[in-house]
Amino acid sequence: MNDTRFPLRRAAAAVALFLGAASLARAQDGGEVMGKYYRVPKPRTESMAMAMTISKNGSALNRSMTTWTAGDNAKGEVERKVIKFSAPGDIAGSGFLTAKKVDGSTESQLWLPALGRVRRLSSGASDQDSAFFGSDFTNRDISGFIESDFSYSLLGEEGGHYSVSAVPKKPGMGYERIVYSIDAKTYLADRVDYYKAGKLLKTQELSYVQAGPYLVPARNSMKSASGSITVIDISSQKVDQEFGDVFNERFLKQ
Repeated sequence: MNDTRFPLRRAAAAVALFLGAASLARAQDGGEVMGKYYRVPKPRTESMAMAMTISKNGSALNRSMTTWTAGDNAKGEVERKVIKFSAPGDIAGSGFLTAKKVDGSTESQLWLPALGRVRRLSSGASDQDSAFFGSDFTNRDISGFIESDFSYSLLGEEGGHYSVSAVPKKPGMGYERIVYSIDAKTYLADRVDYYKAGKLLKTQELSYVQAGPYLVPARNSMKSASGSITVIDISSQKVDQEFGDVFNERFLKQ
């Protein structure tokens, strides 16, 4: 009788080697996943019309605003953003201007027509962790983070998503831990949980729409553990178009 044990053993070894290699090819650590998240292609410039609804204690506030952005920290550029409110009347004309540098430092300015002056926000928690115009977002959330601000660990992969924990490398970052749910195909975040003092502080959820060659946010919501929620719906996006010099005090005060 022919002995087929050795060919079978060689075949089993080959299959095991293939599966092992495939597993290694799929395996990524948290830093690699977040590196791809921060390097998702962004428009060179973007302008967006937005409607913001703040729901708290059974009542809702509706606000309209336009945002202009430019720059990409991942390319060594300063990320600039200016937001101008057009409604309701009590905040119409108000604005927020921020510049996130590649070293993680932030320069932010706030314009409230009623005050008649531009207020420069400090980089400390008292200003950066304050609510953005009464919403569940903070000024820090609006300005954003940079990749090197955190240490990352992969918590798992399930349902086509990576779960990644981000822990600040230095104090004063607003949160003690952030957990991202990253789409394994697009490397965009569709859910972000923010923790402070060992407890879940709030949860952000995002959905996206195609704008030219890019996926850009269509809805961005932030729900606090206290029950309040802020939803930002984006009605129009224009990408890679020139819009002039808007990242300055003169435009902020218009």
